[in-house]
Amino acid sequence: APPSHGGGRWFESTSAHQLSHPILSSRLRTIGVASLIAAVGFAVYAAASGTALPSPGELELLQQAAGLHEGRLRLFFQVADERWLQPIPVYLTALAALVAPAGSAARYATAAAGAIDVALMFVLAQRLFPRRLIPLGAALLLLVTPAHYVHARLGTDAIFVLPFVLTWLICLADYLRDGRTVSAVAGAFALGAGVYSQPAAPLTMMFLLVVTLAAMGASARLTARSAVISIGAFTVPLLLAAGWFAAHPQSYADTFGRWVIHAAHLRFPLDGVRALVNWTTLGTRVSLYWGFFDPSWLFFDGPAAPQALRGSAPFFLATLVLLVPGVRWTLTHASAGVKALLLGGVAVSPLAASTLGEPHAIHSAMTVVPMVLIVATAGVVTALSHGKRVWQALAWLAMAACAADFGVFYVSYWG
Repeated sequence: APPSHGGGRWFESTSAHQLSHPILSSRLRTIGVASLIAAVGFAVYAAASGTALPSPGELELLQQAAGLHEGRLRLFFQVADERWLQPIPVYLTALAALVAPAGSAARYATAAAGAIDVALMFVLAQRLFPRRLIPLGAALLLLVTPAHYVHARLGTDAIFVLPFVLTWLICLADYLRDGRTVSAVAGAFALGAGVYSQPAAPLTMMFLLVVTLAAMGASARLTARSAVISIGAFTVPLLLAAGWFAAHPQSYADTFGRWVIHAAHLRFPLDGVRALVNWTTLGTRVSLYWGFFDPSWLFFDGPAAPQALRGSAPFFLATLVLLVPGVRWTLTHASAGVKALLLGGVAVSPLAASTLGEPHAIHSAMTVVPMVLIVATAGVVTALSHGKRVWQALAWLAMAACAADFGVFYVSYWG
């Protein structure tokens, strides 16, 4: 039977020192490998970052980051009448500007975020699949998947949500395994901090908090104490926004008022409920939501408006092949908690984009990328563990197809 989500040693100890300190040795080796993966990821994503002129979105980040160096500190950044930027992309771009070439700071910041994603994907896959090479394969798959590759090279805010989501996934996987409160607190806090990563993040993180509680409940680890602690940890970073809006109430309407709850609906909640269940609005959002899961654009043709993907699909076609055994593993072999975590995470990822009225908006639903790839990785594990050689051959062929798909995508992207 395919291996379950359960624990197991990450690496075999090979020396007397390692045998006496297996946990420490395992963690140090994991940190070392993850750091090496991050370095490779940054080199890939930052390569030739100065060869193209900055896009309008990149210029917005660069201009606001330049303002920080002039001493104009703030929480949210207005770039047009109704358009504001979240703080994390701006502050990280300002940090990158200290070492990056002029005009490339935003791309260096996103390259760093993408590299961290790849390293965290390695750690997450280790938690779920205790096999030697599978975590490395999962990290490499994220590294080259078009949706991630493109946004890690594009100096805009889409990619910055993923380090927080991957940290949450790792912490919650730990909590579902051993029930340590610190893991639940760290995961919920990561979600709260990620609220400040991009406009779709506030809604997405709230939905993922619901997934957190559902996964805890499915694994029989949900108690009143764990629920209160998780919600409290999630709320702590939001106190920063509360203080900002108290001091600058006029900024709410075009930030959280546009991204989360309209200011008028705070004053009159029943109006908000009526707007939510309005049949026309609800129908439009449901249509956008189901349209997001259309395989024709996710794996074949890409979005109708090519935008950053330049006509490519967000995922490789070979990934779709791996999802078939991967979904079977998730439904039949994963624990109830991991099942709720992965399926719930995939289900809620497009909700914010649908609410904001954006069709096929992978840039506002980047949280779906690592979750889909984890399920695809489970497909590799399932096929390789199958007793029949045909399934093992299918796994190797699918992985070879992913490499070929990346070659085709790479030529198209740079052509």
